[in-house]
Amino acid sequence: MKRSLLLLVFAFLASTILAEKTVPNTTGAAGGTIKGIVKDKDLKTAIEYATVSVYRMADSSLVNGTITNSKGEFALKQLKPGRYYAEISFIGYNKKTVRNIPIAKNRRLADLKEIMLTQASEALGEVTVSAERLPVQYQIDKKVIPVSRQLTTASGNAVDVLESVPSINVDIEGNVSLRGSSSFTVLVDGRPSILEAADILTQMPASVIDNIEIITNPSAKYDPEGSSGIVNIITKKGKLKGTSGVVNLNIGNFGNRGADFLVNMRKNKFNFHFGLDYNNRNFSGSRETENWTTTADGKTTYVFSDGDTDRERLGYGLRTGFDYEIDTKNLITLGIRYGGREMNMGSDLDYTDYFTINGGTPSPKQDYTSTDDWNREMEFYNANFSYQRKFKGKGHQLLTQLNYSYRDGDEKSKTERQQNGTIVDGKKATEKGPGAHLDIRADYTLPLGGKSKFEAGYRAKLRNSEDITTQSDYISGSYEIQEEYNKEVDYKKDVHSVYALYADKAGILGYQVGLRSEYTDREIKFKGVSEGFTINRWDFFPTLHTQIDLKEGNQLMASYTRRIQRPRGWNLEPFVTWTDAYNKRQGNPSLKPEYIDSYELGFQKRIGEQSISFETYYRMTHNVMEHIRRPDQELENVMVSTTENVGTDYSLGIETMLNLSFAKWFKNDLIGNIYHYKIEGDYTLSDGTSQIDFSTESFNWSLRNNSTFMFNKTTRFQVNVMYHSASKKAQGERKGFFTANLGLKKEFFKRKLSATLQARNILGTAKHENINEGPGFYNYSKFDRQWPSIKLNLSYKINNYKKKRDPKEDMEEFEM
Repeated sequence: MKRSLLLLVFAFLASTILAEKTVPNTTGAAGGTIKGIVKDKDLKTAIEYATVSVYRMADSSLVNGTITNSKGEFALKQLKPGRYYAEISFIGYNKKTVRNIPIAKNRRLADLKEIMLTQASEALGEVTVSAERLPVQYQIDKKVIPVSRQLTTASGNAVDVLESVPSINVDIEGNVSLRGSSSFTVLVDGRPSILEAADILTQMPASVIDNIEIITNPSAKYDPEGSSGIVNIITKKGKLKGTSGVVNLNIGNFGNRGADFLVNMRKNKFNFHFGLDYNNRNFSGSRETENWTTTADGKTTYVFSDGDTDRERLGYGLRTGFDYEIDTKNLITLGIRYGGREMNMGSDLDYTDYFTINGGTPSPKQDYTSTDDWNREMEFYNANFSYQRKFKGKGHQLLTQLNYSYRDGDEKSKTERQQNGTIVDGKKATEKGPGAHLDIRADYTLPLGGKSKFEAGYRAKLRNSEDITTQSDYISGSYEIQEEYNKEVDYKKDVHSVYALYADKAGILGYQVGLRSEYTDREIKFKGVSEGFTINRWDFFPTLHTQIDLKEGNQLMASYTRRIQRPRGWNLEPFVTWTDAYNKRQGNPSLKPEYIDSYELGFQKRIGEQSISFETYYRMTHNVMEHIRRPDQELENVMVSTTENVGTDYSLGIETMLNLSFAKWFKNDLIGNIYHYKIEGDYTLSDGTSQIDFSTESFNWSLRNNSTFMFNKTTRFQVNVMYHSASKKAQGERKGFFTANLGLKKEFFKRKLSATLQARNILGTAKHENINEGPGFYNYSKFDRQWPSIKLNLSYKINNYKKKRDPKEDMEEFEM
């Protein structure tokens, strides 16, 4: 099946390319040409990858299209005599139209000269510009997705935004995966954070995000950490002169609320920004579980539960910074972020349990209630400094960066079981400790003439943290400290890396080849234990990216990268930690890192504002780290979770995105992903006598559709639907689910004020069902989230800078 899927994809790509190369020339070699250069109006720099489409004036039919090169240049040739108009657009800029372009037998060249595009947020006198940013921009090593198109996520966070992003899957509980893997790296403005990926995504409001970059096959320039790639969140920053900003306020049912603002002041060579954000989100719902375990003597214990659960995430943050252009060759940037977050989870569940011996008569049922409370509070801050030095020659530069992060927090949990109003048993646990990250990097770029360039750099990632855990059990009417569960851990990991990269373009073929080498120095120490766990290892990561620019702006891209996923600190801690009355967790200090070989082949075809793209990917992961669940050997109906290296897994799939613009009032984005997943391996039970085969495979698919209706220049309506199929894993299955969302946006006061009303999970179909099973146990859980979630977002733009249009900038002959 895998071979057939690959053959089908390659056959389609080959036939498309051949079809383009064999289209007869109906216009003749002596046709006319329209050319020009596209630039940023304020920065006066060339814009690469801008889209240029040419239409007939008579009937507005599309004639041809292309994209600009690295110098902003474009040329559309072999045009028949007649009058045309051209539309020029690029992500983040207002679209510009040039009308009445004549082509005649005695005038075959129409030179539009320099076409200046303005930033999409700029006010142009009395002129109202309606710019629709492209849904996805493809570059040689990443995809760029503008957030402004997604009306259904205006009041949400980064997780909500990612629901409609290619290559990303989000389940009903907000867990994010990239191409089916939860092991990926999250960057903010290209910089790492001390927070975990999930924490970054949940605490960042969607309203402060400008673009999201998805890098599934990063080049040697990027950190290879993260098995499935990198998600880079680009935050909004002011680019206008004077003072500008935006204020957002959102409120919804179920206690959801938030607010943020960002103000930017730019004057001459100095730019300063300041922002605050606050966000409170609720994930309440109902839960039911079914569990059984069987011991060696044939006793099977059954436990059933159902009830309500509450999840609340509160986050707040402050960010400020400035950049100063010392002169045309020297730029310094300083940024500071401070924030905090608090997460609360609680549940009140009714339990019923009983047991059987060798399938005999069930014992009398026991009924009781369980109350679980979990709280985690944390504060963090981050400071980053960068210095950019430009040398003689375009693109010749050295960029140095220093990034420091610190966090400190406390985690508390309490579980109590009661029967007839009396506490039967209970557990309390705490965990606290600070952590610090220091990143130092230097990146050098040397143009070698033409399209070729050489890049090299160094990076140091220095990490250290401390964790202190305690546990108390309810004994004889009070909680008593359990010394065997009290632990102190010091964790240190330093990674030093160097890389080199060479890129060039020969005709229509562009390529980029790189090599990265990393040295890892890791040490874990446990208080009271003389022996620690250390690693000293060199790793090498080659990368290759190619891109073929075909006719009319179509592109064919192929790449290979090698990546690594190192174990997290909590995966390595060898001691036991209770998570609730029925579950324990134990780390594995012998875990090896995963090594990933990743291949991609992509094709993009543009037809005016329509586009279709295909990406075929194949990923092979060695030393797969898998979460293993097994019954406890001493306690009945208690499960132990740990992590093991179990073998090798394989993912082969194809991702398709179709962007259609049927009319000026309707746009549609359709994203489909299908892949075959297979894992081969085994693991040894804790008794050391039995090996369990871990092998399984499944076909998985997902479908997402965004339909946007533009009733007029200030009113839009969006419908978003998505389905994720069931997916098998080594010890069970995750059931499929469907969800639908709506969004309505209206703008007022010359677009300074906008109101967005959104309704999520309107059909109540977004459920999370999960099955885990293995020798001697079965676990089933189901979570139904409250629905529908309704939110209202108000956004007000501050802009005291208006730039009058200069008639001299418009071309005398053509109408702009």
